[in-house]
Amino acid sequence: MMKLNFKRVFFLIGFWLSLQGQAQNPLVTHRFSADPTARVMNDTLFVFPSSDTTCAQIKGNNGFCMPDYHVYSTTDLTTWKDHGEILSHNTVPWVEENSYGMWAPDCIEKDGKYYFYFPAMPKDKSAFRRIGVAVADTPTGPYTPENSYIEGIEGIDPNVFIDDDGSIFLYFGGGENLFFVELNQDMKSIKTKPQKVQGLPSKYKEGPFVFKRNDKYYFTFPHAPGPAEEISYAVGDSPRGPFEYKGKVLEHWKDGCWTNHHSFVEYKNEWLLFYHHMDISGNKHRRSMCADRIFFDENGDIPEIKATQRGIAKLFAKDPIQLDKYSVLENATVVKTDAPEPNWVVKRISNKTKLTINDINFEKSKFEQIALFVSATQKAQIDVFANSKKIAEISVPKMKEGEWRAIKAPLEFTPKGMQNLSFKFSRDTEFLSLDWMQCLTKNQVLLSKSYDVELFNHLNQRIVWEGSKGKVYSLKEFQALTPHLLEENKQQADLHINGKKVVSLDDVKKGDVISFSSDKSRKIYNAFDGIEAVNFSDQEGVMVEACKLGGKNVGYIENGDYLIFNNLKFHHVPQKVTIGVATPNTGGVVEIRKENLDGELIASINIQKTGGWQNWSSVTENVSSEIKDNEKIYLVFKGSKGFLMNIKDVRFE
Repeated sequence: MMKLNFKRVFFLIGFWLSLQGQAQNPLVTHRFSADPTARVMNDTLFVFPSSDTTCAQIKGNNGFCMPDYHVYSTTDLTTWKDHGEILSHNTVPWVEENSYGMWAPDCIEKDGKYYFYFPAMPKDKSAFRRIGVAVADTPTGPYTPENSYIEGIEGIDPNVFIDDDGSIFLYFGGGENLFFVELNQDMKSIKTKPQKVQGLPSKYKEGPFVFKRNDKYYFTFPHAPGPAEEISYAVGDSPRGPFEYKGKVLEHWKDGCWTNHHSFVEYKNEWLLFYHHMDISGNKHRRSMCADRIFFDENGDIPEIKATQRGIAKLFAKDPIQLDKYSVLENATVVKTDAPEPNWVVKRISNKTKLTINDINFEKSKFEQIALFVSATQKAQIDVFANSKKIAEISVPKMKEGEWRAIKAPLEFTPKGMQNLSFKFSRDTEFLSLDWMQCLTKNQVLLSKSYDVELFNHLNQRIVWEGSKGKVYSLKEFQALTPHLLEENKQQADLHINGKKVVSLDDVKKGDVISFSSDKSRKIYNAFDGIEAVNFSDQEGVMVEACKLGGKNVGYIENGDYLIFNNLKFHHVPQKVTIGVATPNTGGVVEIRKENLDGELIASINIQKTGGWQNWSSVTENVSSEIKDNEKIYLVFKGSKGFLMNIKDVRFE
């Protein structure tokens, strides 16, 4: 390995610092955005969500800290614009100051005015939540709130529906019952007293959203008949009900996110479902809005869909495409990386893995090669298919553990128009991971790097670009750019062209794929000093959360999940192992195994109740077999249904 320093450069690629983002799930990543209400206004799709934040001193309710509202818009379902704050808990006269209780909103247009409805905590303490309205001349504001809340109603999650005859309905509430009133034409006062919505199933419900299609009224709502909220719907012949329950559209989350909140909208002849999840944060109180397409069958029923990472964005083969934004993924998993920007990769790949990304537009471009940004500790092969016809065979080289590298392969033919891409995997795929792909013409040069590598030009200005993907240049542009690493930074990296290690960029040609891969060393821990569980080398199924003892712990552990430690130093043969655990349940069993998931069992630890998810105890068990340096240690979790335990640390003695 050597330090690289090149002389020629032409320009600095400026970082595109804005509040826009490329829409794949989650739709925006610079803020947390829950409870999305989508509306089409002036041929533009607007989304009005609530805002989750982190408060030093939680006020609000139920751990949610929600101070304000932003509005977002798109015209292409791909690029989203944040129009900024439109309302805050401290800009509404009747709302308690610093109450952090601005929950799920709605917005609707009538006669050229835009009415924004929201629940909030009133200063007069007259109810848990009151519902107010603010008015604007444009969807993006500025919005002027009324001096007081709407008299005669109290509750959460307002939704407004205007029927074809001009009747105006406001739906609201959370609990066993949901309610509606008719509004007067002023949109600010009620015409009727609150009435229960009839025909809905039992158990907790909230977040009503009503729309009309083919003379049917669809009453949709988050419903919690089980461990978390699913998105359900009922159908009726009148906006007043009664409604007939039809079933669920979106299954409840199984990772600890209890809530969901949604809206349906038709935009450019497609029906879309907006909802939220905790994709970025891994915290049920800091959620992010997502969207997927839905469909209606010949009877007008809505078949259940699966939440996807693919989302609703338009994808083009000429652009970097995140492979974790799948349409179909089976026998593999998606995990969040430790990159400073939100980023996910596909892991746990086998020859049974099915990975498909639908509706990629190849346009009429003549692509000649495909590039993938991958990590692999053993050689593997990836076959790529466009609408079931093989277009490429990609040989993945063996890399260092943790290294990411851009590799390429020629295209056997150039697909045209809209294509569904699918991937098949063979050879040794156990530690193969995928980040993004991109198709290239013969005249292009692709530059990529690991997220922790900084590149510079001849003026020692940093070369940066949006996100963690690659950047495409013409050969002339690349020769003028000539990226390098600063000598004084003492930052080292391997340089690869077309997946092969080189020491110079002097011979870059058209069609080359250049990759700077990090030499960031793997941190090794003394097994006898102990290791925080969150310092695992790899994992399956678990999540990381803040710990009451300080730092973080591993949580949301279910049967079959596991942690891998490939970073432990053993100075002598251990006799015992101790783990820090917390659980309100009889937590199950932690199996400690060597080398692989089904490897030799060296300890089995039964976990009993500790009194709560953050009530910590230490449990010790004898080690029954010798452990050598550099052997992988697996913590495999076994138990019944549901979350089993939290793990804080592991220590051998």
